[in-house]
Amino acid sequence: MNWSNAFFLALAILSCVWVMARIERSRWFVGLFFYVLPVLLLTVLWASVTASWPEALTGLGAGLGLGAGWWLTLGRRARRADSSAIKVWGQDVAPRPKAALQAELDQLKQEKEQLEAELRKLRETKDQGPRTNDE
Repeated sequence: MNWSNAFFLALAILSCVWVMARIERSRWFVGLFFYVLPVLLLTVLWASVTASWPEALTGLGAGLGLGAGWWLTLGRRARRADSSAIKVWGQDVAPRPKAALQAELDQLKQEKEQLEAELRKLRETKDQGPRTNDE
């Protein structure tokens, strides 16, 4: 039996345990389908082609044992990944400078005054009543 192969397979299985323990709860199937299952399938393929089943089973057992030991000692206390804190460059709204805000505020106040003056003017003409051709 080649112990270096068993050691490599144990590390591969340990990495699978670590990924599944750290992955976000709502995305566990992504880690399973794109990481764990390919590693297991490649291990089975390698073991069947090279007839290295003792190394494969030893590596699998050692990896699961190390993974269980890691999870019992450290993994349970570690927080899972959370995608809510991801910040994407270019999607953040840049803070507007205060001078630009003040200028926009002044412009809006001026427009408001103009609209109020126009409204007063319209109300005054309405209060005078409709004009007839006799006048």
